[in-house]
Amino acid sequence: MLTSVPVGWLWLLAVASTALSGCMLGSWIPLRKFRIAYPLIMVVGGAGLIGVCRLKGMDLTAALVMYSCAHIGLTLGLLPQRRLFREVSERWREGGFTGQVDVPRRYQVFFAVCLVGVLLAGFALTR
Repeated sequence: MLTSVPVGWLWLLAVASTALSGCMLGSWIPLRKFRIAYPLIMVVGGAGLIGVCRLKGMDLTAALVMYSCAHIGLTLGLLPQRRLFREVSERWREGGFTGQVDVPRRYQVFFAVCLVGVLLAGFALTR
C-alpha cells in the first residue's frame, strides 16, 4: 500500500519522522552532546538500513517505510519516560547521580509494544 506512493513522499516521511524524533528526544534529554549525536547516529543507521535492505532484495520504498515506522514507534514508546529522562539528566548535570537508572517494567513493556506494533503495521503497509 505505502510502496505505491511516490518515493519523494516517502523521503519526506523519513525526514519528518527523524526530525520529530530528534526534536522530541532532544527536549526530553537536554544534553548538548545528545542533541548533536542522536540525529547523526539515526541518519547513519538509516543509511545502513537502506543499504542492507537493498542487499537483501527489498526495494527503497519498503526500507523508507520501515525506517519511518521505527522512528515513530521509538518516539511513541518513550513518551511515558520523558519525565524520568529529565530528572536523570538534571542529576547528572549537578554531578550527584552516577548509578544505574531503574526504569519501571510498565515503561519497558509499553516501549516494546509500541515499537513492535508500529513496525508490524509498517511491514503490513509495505505488502
